[in-house]
Amino acid sequence: MKKWLFRGALVFFLFLAFLQWALPLLSPRTSHLSLDQRSYVIAAYGCSLLSGINPSVFERQIWQESGFRADAVSSAGAQGIAQFMPSTARAHGVDVSNPLSSLCGAARLDASYLHTYQGNYAKMLGAYNAGPGRVDWAMSQGGASWCAFLPAETQQYILNILLEPCS
Repeated sequence: MKKWLFRGALVFFLFLAFLQWALPLLSPRTSHLSLDQRSYVIAAYGCSLLSGINPSVFERQIWQESGFRADAVSSAGAQGIAQFMPSTARAHGVDVSNPLSSLCGAARLDASYLHTYQGNYAKMLGAYNAGPGRVDWAMSQGGASWCAFLPAETQQYILNILLEPCS
């Protein structure tokens, strides 16, 4: 069963890569990007669909994380296109040097957070950025105003991606 799922995903990604090659101006939003970056945007779309999360939110999240740069490294030590901390990457079996592994790993992690927080995208993003422990603590301290108990950086992260303050 897993072999067929893997083959199906591979065919899907190859089809998306073909579309990207055949239609270089796939979207006005991506026409200024390098070929690699456009490929990563398409891969992010596929990974988000396979994981069951909103592709638009996921695309904006990766823009926020790395600008779709596979070689990005943060001052805190997060690495790769999805900005995984090394310990988180190891825990989730993600190879940060492989953009597809990072994108699909980030989408799977987002999906697990989305499930944990009953479909709340703001909490999902807060958990990705500050950690689920921080979101749980904020919820226990703030109740309905949980977001006010997150670091300002995380509140801004959520705003930048969802285009509205978290709630």
